[in-house]
Amino acid sequence: MRKRTALGVGGVVLAAGVAAYLYVGVDLAPHQEYVEETTVVEDTLPAPPSAYGIPLSGFRVERGKVAAGATFSTLLAPLGLGAAAVDSLVKLAKPVFDITRMRAGHPMAFIFPEDTSLAPAYFVYESDMVDHVVFDLRPPYSVRLEKRPVHTEEKSLSVEVTGALWNDLVDAGADPALAMQLSRVFAWTVDFYRIQKGDRFTLVYRQKTVAGETYGDPEILGVRYEGAAIQEAFLFQDTGKGGYYDAEGKSLKKAFLQAPLEYGRITSGFTMRRFHPVQKRMKAHLGTDYAAPYGTPILAVGDGVVTKAGYTAGNGKYVKIRHNGTYETQYLHMRKILVKQGQAVKQGQEIGEVGSTGLATGPHVCYRFWKNGKQVDPRKEVMPSAEPLTAAQRPAFDRVRDELMARLDAAGDKARNANVATF
Repeated sequence: MRKRTALGVGGVVLAAGVAAYLYVGVDLAPHQEYVEETTVVEDTLPAPPSAYGIPLSGFRVERGKVAAGATFSTLLAPLGLGAAAVDSLVKLAKPVFDITRMRAGHPMAFIFPEDTSLAPAYFVYESDMVDHVVFDLRPPYSVRLEKRPVHTEEKSLSVEVTGALWNDLVDAGADPALAMQLSRVFAWTVDFYRIQKGDRFTLVYRQKTVAGETYGDPEILGVRYEGAAIQEAFLFQDTGKGGYYDAEGKSLKKAFLQAPLEYGRITSGFTMRRFHPVQKRMKAHLGTDYAAPYGTPILAVGDGVVTKAGYTAGNGKYVKIRHNGTYETQYLHMRKILVKQGQAVKQGQEIGEVGSTGLATGPHVCYRFWKNGKQVDPRKEVMPSAEPLTAAQRPAFDRVRDELMARLDAAGDKARNANVATF
């Protein structure tokens, strides 16, 4: 039996280092075991009786998209609305919508009476999947903001890793955006470069839809990762603040991200003996190389102050950050530096772009990590965590955790027992 190591994560920083495994991975034939169960949570609005909140009996609808260069006036003038009418509608719209925010490519609709009339009764502009502005084009005119109902569901999913996690989630019928959400939840605790075939992710998450289409990103409520050890995260919100915690109520937000890139791949690790590809000799490599396309954002792995931002023949363009009296990090071979010496930076802030300046054979960032003045392998370090939940918060958290843990257990057990597989 594998040891259960409960971990958790907070924050909205995108996980560094995940997309190498999300988008790229071993190209294996699909093989999935999963279960997806749905619980309806709420509908934000009752279903409208007809399109755009307008009873369509006696009307016909012509839909289209706003053309490039079109304006409110040019859209309405050909249909018989004069300048005075357009001006009145613009003024009426001000409390609910700024006409100048109309954008090319957004859906729109004209609603005509079902007679021989050439003049539309309504014009509708869709700001997004939920909000749409309804212009009543008949005197005395009116403008109102309507909303489509947002449907919220809670779902359970368990998927075995067979190759790239992104593809495994898609094959299991899940929203692929869950892959990036997982990277955010486990940004500080799971090294996505090391997940293996046969590992398993089991999730309980919240998904919104509008008219049957996915709306917004899913929100993970609880997740269990079964790899070399079992790691868990549970979303807990208290006094307006939310974060991910392990089963013991400890925040999984760490002082440092796992890696300085949102995506990439490791091409060379921390070692005391490596053949240098440029200098053509054996020497120590006291950093970790992450290959990625030119211009890929390089992120500060933790809060700190930039102590160096410059150029040397070996490092190329580089940045060094002091995080506190114990830790420093350095980022080499940049194409472009985006911070200055003495500047304070936040965890996840873009500090440069991937390049190949200095002694480099291709685009990558060499990430170096100091502890008490000595270079160490950050992938082997135990990083400090954020503050745990207080004793007063624990009873409420325990109730949330227990409910989510039961749902994770059920989803994982059902997936294994179902033995649904495609080879």
